[in-house]
Amino acid sequence: MNVLNRLITSCPRFYQLNRRYAHYLSQANPIQQPKDIVSCILKNIIHHDEQIIVFNKPPGVMVLDETWDRKNEVTSEEQGEENDYERNSSAINSNPCTIQYHMPQFRSALKWSHFFPCLRTPNEPSGLLIYTQNSKLHDDIKSTAMRSFRKLKEPYLTFYGITTSIPRKLEDSHHIMIERHLHNGQYLSYEVFDTTSNAIKHGRVYSGTIQHRTLSTNDELKVALVEFKTTTCTWDFVEIYCLRQCAPLLGDHKYWNRVKQVAGIPMYINPVKHKIYPAKQQLSKHVRVALDLYGQQLVCPLHLHLTDFNLSKKYRQQRAIVHYQAQPFPYFYETLQRLKLKFPDDLDMNTPFEEQIDEEFENAIQR
Repeated sequence: MNVLNRLITSCPRFYQLNRRYAHYLSQANPIQQPKDIVSCILKNIIHHDEQIIVFNKPPGVMVLDETWDRKNEVTSEEQGEENDYERNSSAINSNPCTIQYHMPQFRSALKWSHFFPCLRTPNEPSGLLIYTQNSKLHDDIKSTAMRSFRKLKEPYLTFYGITTSIPRKLEDSHHIMIERHLHNGQYLSYEVFDTTSNAIKHGRVYSGTIQHRTLSTNDELKVALVEFKTTTCTWDFVEIYCLRQCAPLLGDHKYWNRVKQVAGIPMYINPVKHKIYPAKQQLSKHVRVALDLYGQQLVCPLHLHLTDFNLSKKYRQQRAIVHYQAQPFPYFYETLQRLKLKFPDDLDMNTPFEEQIDEEFENAIQR
């Protein structure tokens, strides 16, 4: 074994192949097979008590396949979020690559009879995933988030993202409207600038408030670390907002190509008029070299992390007060280091999240 190790380290070709095999981005999503989902998620518990459990979801892990059964689609997005646990409790998700498919195993491990989602991180980003077994607590959190904070345009979700360009404005805020369509079995979102109240009422167009500030930049590589505060995490709002700033997220393989270089200046191109569809993101040569992606076929994961869910006390008749945080995973910090970006010291975000597992779930995982 020692001879083999010396051969790998002494021979540049073998050493290079070994490094490629163990590339840090290939380990961002540790799930190799559907059966690994339960053990992976239970290793990433942030908080757990009798009423609520909070996970830190790795990137690219599907929570729910939104396209699996079109018959379950409701007419109102807000109504759908309030009642999604009722639909999902009676529905059987046929996709074994989703967390929803493995709910019986989670119920068994936690000894919970019900599993109501309070916050579901979208499939591609990493970050907070919150469930409760108390239906009243679920209703209180949902009502506070949507009827108080969201309708009054008060952001309560915080994301950190790495962009492949420096945003046009270092700080900005907008209230945007988005519609989405199903294309080749995948939902694609589009920003709309004019709509009717009827379209919003019936859920065909979804609106949200989002603001950002640039925390760190690398002028040489043209990359940035950005903080986003939003009133929603659905319908790829952050990804679409980044296009407005002409700064696609690193690892955004759905929307990055809607920003084109026109005479050397990045510009947002109408994706409907020019029929722009998802494609593997093409990074600049210098960024690929910095991330050790040059010449590799590795698909870079989306560098967008839902780090903070904060329904602080702000309104007189507020039904829920909750605050949970999730540190980014080690791969996120490794990318920051390679791109020479960093969190400001006052954010106290310089320690990555480390996997932990409660002894209570050891037997459940091994079964």
